[in-house]
Amino acid sequence: MATFSLALPLCTSNNTDGPAPRMPASHGISQALGSEMSLCSSRKTQRFASWSSESCHSVQSTTAGESESEGPASPRCAGSIVGQVQALSHTPEGTRQVQSALGQASDIERELLVKELHGHAVRAMRCPHANHVLQKVISTMPAASLQFMVDEITQDDLAKKIATHRYGGRIVQQLLAKCEASQIRDLAEALLQDAVALCCHFFGNFAIQHLLQFGTAEQQYRCLRTIEQNIGTIARSPSGVSVIEAAMQHTCSLDRLWLARAVVQDAELLPHLAQTRHGPGVVSQLIAVLPERERERACQVLVEAGAELRTSRYGKRVLASLGSHGLGSVDAGSPCTSGC
Repeated sequence: MATFSLALPLCTSNNTDGPAPRMPASHGISQALGSEMSLCSSRKTQRFASWSSESCHSVQSTTAGESESEGPASPRCAGSIVGQVQALSHTPEGTRQVQSALGQASDIERELLVKELHGHAVRAMRCPHANHVLQKVISTMPAASLQFMVDEITQDDLAKKIATHRYGGRIVQQLLAKCEASQIRDLAEALLQDAVALCCHFFGNFAIQHLLQFGTAEQQYRCLRTIEQNIGTIARSPSGVSVIEAAMQHTCSLDRLWLARAVVQDAELLPHLAQTRHGPGVVSQLIAVLPERERERACQVLVEAGAELRTSRYGKRVLASLGSHGLGSVDAGSPCTSGC
């Protein structure tokens, strides 16, 4: 161990009408899969870089002492924490030291430090401090070096438990965003098996959103179909509305059309969505993809529910926006003129 420490560089830390049944071929799944397999690696790397720069740093400041940027870490080099990575990761000060070392170490040094976390990843995922070390590992290591995390989640059938955990959910999301499709196939499959429950879970819904954004064409298709077939349950969940919004952003136009038709099929569902936090944006997207006649009927449903919508600040915004869909805006403070 002494010889190894001397070989390492010293570093200091810095501070409808129901939708008719569809065949998968109608979605162009075969074509999408063919093209995606050749472009998956480069596209996923680009999307992860964009997503992580916007999202990953914001979650690291949730609790005091968790983030590397909170307070100075004592000067430590990679060699000085060898053999202590696992223990240090679970303490407020130690997690900053490990993150700093990972950020400044060479590739070889980093691999040696991360090996100490093998077999302990699940415990670290549930720790308010150690989960940040795993996030640092994900951001600094190549996808192939992250397989130990995926394996520990899937080998004990823990996908749902980790995805719905306050801290573990972050790791699942970042693995879905960065790892190759072949690496996370079993993880994605496990999440799809519990997709409805995850859609409606306060933390678990983010895993489904990441599947919709970063999954393969087949995974996106299966996820979308699950949402469509369980739209009544998912759309009535506050977390589920966020999943619908993600589906409208990350799926193809034909999928968005069928999802919109599934929503408007239930006369009570569209007015309900309109009164939720994400309702104005989601309702607008749903209505916009419908053909003209179906769009007019959907708008009329909202007008007829005007009395109910005017009791909600979000509902008022939806009524005021109907003009953009060709119906003419409805004064949120005026009595409804359509017999509602």
